[in-house]
Amino acid sequence: MFSLKKKKYIYILLAFTLIFNILCIGQNGNISYAASAGKISEGVTNVNFRVAPNGNAVTDENGKGIKLNGGHELTVLDTTNSAWYKVSLVYNGNSYTGYVSSQFVTLTDGNSTQASDGGASQGGSAAPAANVTLSDSDFEAQLAAEGFPESYKVLLRDIHAIHPNWQFKAVQTGIDWNTLISNEVNKQGQIKNLIYGASSAPHYNWRSIGVGYNPATNTWSPFDGKIWFAASDDLVKYYIDPRTYLYENFVFVFESLSYQDGVQNKQGVEAILNGSFMYNATPPGESRQYSDIIMEAAAQSGVSPYHIASRIKLEMGNTGGVAAKGTSSSYPGIFNYYNIGAFDTANGSPVEKGLYWASQSGSYGRPWNSASKSIIGGAQYLGASYIQRGQDTLYTQKFNVTYTGNLFNHQYMSNIQSPTTESQTNYKAYKANNLLESTMVFKIPVYSNMPATACVKPADSGNPNNWLKTLSISGYSITPTFAVNNVTDYSLIVGSSVSSINVSGSPVVSTSSVSGTGTINLIEGTNYIKINVIAQTGAARTYTLTVVRGNAAAGSQTIGTDMSASSSEGTSGGSTSASKGDVNGDGKISVLDIVKIQRVIVGLDTADAALTAACDLNGDGKVSVLDIVKLQRHIVGIETIG
Repeated sequence: MFSLKKKKYIYILLAFTLIFNILCIGQNGNISYAASAGKISEGVTNVNFRVAPNGNAVTDENGKGIKLNGGHELTVLDTTNSAWYKVSLVYNGNSYTGYVSSQFVTLTDGNSTQASDGGASQGGSAAPAANVTLSDSDFEAQLAAEGFPESYKVLLRDIHAIHPNWQFKAVQTGIDWNTLISNEVNKQGQIKNLIYGASSAPHYNWRSIGVGYNPATNTWSPFDGKIWFAASDDLVKYYIDPRTYLYENFVFVFESLSYQDGVQNKQGVEAILNGSFMYNATPPGESRQYSDIIMEAAAQSGVSPYHIASRIKLEMGNTGGVAAKGTSSSYPGIFNYYNIGAFDTANGSPVEKGLYWASQSGSYGRPWNSASKSIIGGAQYLGASYIQRGQDTLYTQKFNVTYTGNLFNHQYMSNIQSPTTESQTNYKAYKANNLLESTMVFKIPVYSNMPATACVKPADSGNPNNWLKTLSISGYSITPTFAVNNVTDYSLIVGSSVSSINVSGSPVVSTSSVSGTGTINLIEGTNYIKINVIAQTGAARTYTLTVVRGNAAAGSQTIGTDMSASSSEGTSGGSTSASKGDVNGDGKISVLDIVKIQRVIVGLDTADAALTAACDLNGDGKVSVLDIVKLQRHIVGIETIG
């Protein structure tokens, strides 16, 4: 039996142990550990740096697994697992968090250090930053040190005033703004950003009129399904400008998508799933709720459970479909909650393509013949394919400016509004769980040669079509013959006795207005008539009619009422007998020469150097409608071609 004295010592020891444990328990009930300084032990090389204990390698910005050598400095975050230490480190200028085998780690001191997620984190599992509130002066110093432009600072100060414990890290991409825009706007052969448009919300002015648009019929060609169209250049610029998101509820497009144990929880996941078929529900064939499986997926993949939940909700909608229920007749029992592999064309079947991909044996636990395998495997796909490659925010998944292995490509989504939608969902989840006062780190890209002010969102204000459907002059034919195309300059020659003409024009779209038509009085010589078309959006297009009225004193010129003279010559060009003004080489200057110049302008005839010189009557080095005007003035006797 123990003596009373020995029992006393034991009680004292137990008391100290109890006090120590109480002091080590965080407010959330988890044991908290002070970070300490460490390094990779001297003399060792090629130490693996892993996402999880004995897990996959953390990859750098080029997608290569990180290997550490002796002397590499570490911040040791957690030594609970004696075999694997959780550490953070800086590698090639970027910050990462992951696990290193403890046998290769030397602790250099026991002083407490702050664990942070600074810089452009490229992979691994992000540790929650310590709660730190910066004073206004410290915040200003941090903004300056990060290199934020002044146009960013103005907006970040407003957020700091609401949430002084939020931290903002500048990702200095080194990318020129104009290079970025050129690689992201839609053009023929490069369709990267789409906008939704249905009869109830057509968003005409947000659609591109440079690609996939026919102004003559006012129709757009879809690029995904039947209601997804190429976004306009101005809309792309608006959504790619980081300043668009520097507001309390939108800044979450820059939140790290890595799993933060103790910050993200099941309740937050349920808040995101609220209103959908997954809220407080169990998937087909499973015994656990969606939120429980999503939390497991986060722990296994290192991906934020909030990101997983919002991504699934965005892809599956509030009601779900065959990919969420395993009820496809083509792929029964197969699930694909992320629509991975669901590539679409205008007449395609994206869901079937995605289910085919999910049904195949291979990576990420496929085939996904259960809901849990799809949810967990899809999260692993997101982690390995995007987050660990540096695309670890909603913004960089949409606009790849960080994964240099495939810059401006390897972009998860085509819907240009997806980051906005998901960021609001995540913001609401944090707010519903009273987590907004946690210290959060937002990584915000900065580009060189950016506009001085933030890009403005184009108004969703109606149809942008400002084209004429018809343009005519009563009793006459204009040249070239009117067509709905890019030509906006037309001409006509009338006799000296014609003192006025009647101009008519109608728009392609009834919501556009036309001005400048009606009865137009003419002076002798050249008359410039402007016909303006104003679209519903306010966009203007101007057509110009150049009408030359003959000089009565010339007398010898007879001008007919129809100047659309036809030519019997071929369309192959030719210039052996052409001379200045006499471009068709018939030995005289007439309306047939006007027709010849028109054919050159519109590309029906090709012109060599000699023919070009014959057509270039005003000597400006090119063939244009101005040369036709000069020829018309010669014909009616107003001036003479030298």
